[in-house]
Amino acid sequence: MKDKSWKPKRVGGDSSSTSSGVPVIELSIRSAECKATLESIIREIEGVRLKDSQDAAVPALVIMELEDNPEDTFSLIREMGKLNKGTEIFLTASRLDSVMLLEAMRAGAKEFLAQPVQKQEVVDAIRRFLDRVAAHVGKGAGQRKSGKILAFFGGKGGVGTTSIAVNVAAAINKLPSNPSVALVDVNQHGGDLPLYLDLQPNHSFRDIATDLSRLDHAFLIRILTKTELGIQVLPSGYDDLSTGRLSPDCVEATLRLLQANFDYVILDCGHVLDLTTKKALELATLILVTSTLMVPVVHRTKRILELLRGSGFPPNKIRLVMNRFLTAEQDVLKETEEILKQKAFWLFPNDYPSASQAVNSGKPLIDVAPRSAVAKSYRDIASSFDDQAAQQAGKGSLVGWLNPFKGRKVQSSPSGA
Repeated sequence: MKDKSWKPKRVGGDSSSTSSGVPVIELSIRSAECKATLESIIREIEGVRLKDSQDAAVPALVIMELEDNPEDTFSLIREMGKLNKGTEIFLTASRLDSVMLLEAMRAGAKEFLAQPVQKQEVVDAIRRFLDRVAAHVGKGAGQRKSGKILAFFGGKGGVGTTSIAVNVAAAINKLPSNPSVALVDVNQHGGDLPLYLDLQPNHSFRDIATDLSRLDHAFLIRILTKTELGIQVLPSGYDDLSTGRLSPDCVEATLRLLQANFDYVILDCGHVLDLTTKKALELATLILVTSTLMVPVVHRTKRILELLRGSGFPPNKIRLVMNRFLTAEQDVLKETEEILKQKAFWLFPNDYPSASQAVNSGKPLIDVAPRSAVAKSYRDIASSFDDQAAQQAGKGSLVGWLNPFKGRKVQSSPSGA
């Protein structure tokens, strides 16, 4: 029987709530007994619901168990607080001294539940939480929009898809609006995205694929690798020599959760159109097919575009990005657009020395050669995706998304080797 001794004020409009206005609670508990007890108690409380494995919504409340190394838990709490300021954290443990309790509160934990958990203590803590949610909504808190997923897919291998994905992510990360950015490697055929940022990650998509049932808000934050730039990276963990493959279901669940947590999710999808990559492209806000003006690349890009159109992808969702472009190639570009039946959305100028230096140093090109024409082009395309930048320019966000030729003007750059 449900506990009806107290009913919360109805809340709604918060990013951590469902469409019905009911705050979602997520449990990140290792102890099976503790988790089962909490689930039983929470199900009896009106005005909240437990998050299930199919729900990608950002939880309004996460109840987590203190790990063997408390500092790992405190670090996780701080990171989760930065990503979603509207999410509260409760901490539970079998033992916690006053020093660690103070550190937990400093990290951002709102409540502490001693183990074995007591029903009344849990009910009282959640009542206080619901009061805070109601007060927050009463102050006019707005609903957080889902993040934009920008999927970069190569018309052929070697066209610079990974480099573009990394630098677009870095440029978006530097926007004045200070968006949160996740960079994800969906390439299962030789993905080497970490090398472009000089990373040696301990976790990857493999950790999620091993047991998809473990995927939740807290587990996702543990898997991501944070760069010095502030970008959160999820490497593929697969290559042509790896055993096993990412499933479409794993990619879908992960991307939906990332989209709920980040303003921008940038995907490096490689150049192989398999079922897993197709699922990632289906979830994308925009698909940016990367190509060059080399004949073999154009030939395969044409086939890729035909496959995407034939698979039911809306034409306005597909964008053509030309890499390593020279101003002397305007006529070739025009002929190529006619062959591909697709106008170029963006032209990245050719600057082999800067691009090579960036890759070898493990840093984004916009940091290695910030004054170069190609770095400016990365900053411009990042601004074209930003609603606030478009509004400040007096054009409105819709224009920023629909103008396919914004920033196409390029300057002469050193030719490639």
